[in-house]
Amino acid sequence: MAKDMTGAGRVTIFPFLHDWETGSRCVLAYTTTDGGLTAVLGVIPVEGNVHEPGDLFAMAGRHGFIGEWKGSHEQRSGCWLACTGSGSRTVRKAATIDVSETKWSVDMARSVDLDSPYYGHSRVVAGRFTLADTELAEQARGLITGALAGV
Repeated sequence: MAKDMTGAGRVTIFPFLHDWETGSRCVLAYTTTDGGLTAVLGVIPVEGNVHEPGDLFAMAGRHGFIGEWKGSHEQRSGCWLACTGSGSRTVRKAATIDVSETKWSVDMARSVDLDSPYYGHSRVVAGRFTLADTELAEQARGLITGALAGV
């Protein structure tokens, strides 16, 4: 069941090519709660982007797994999302926005408790992400608005 989650803290925002065949892009945000035990990922909606991935767990599953993570499909999708979020901070793209403190909320579409810690996280939640700071939200949406012109 979806519910809202709110918080404040460090948020990393980055453009993401989520479908290589179509060149579909979105803007993802990553943060943590519970002292870092919970990874929170969300799509920041961009007006006009008809190619947003929707369910991030389903998107993760479409990327395939070679065996680097064990467990059910949902567990493996959660691990992929934790990896993507954590990696967004450790290996930043040039356009990454990293804010040390901001308020946020996520309409949590899905969550999974991982069978063991991955990338420092024991739980992953994912959904649609909203930034309380409207200027920051506009800057985040701007990460792909130019890319949408060619879609």
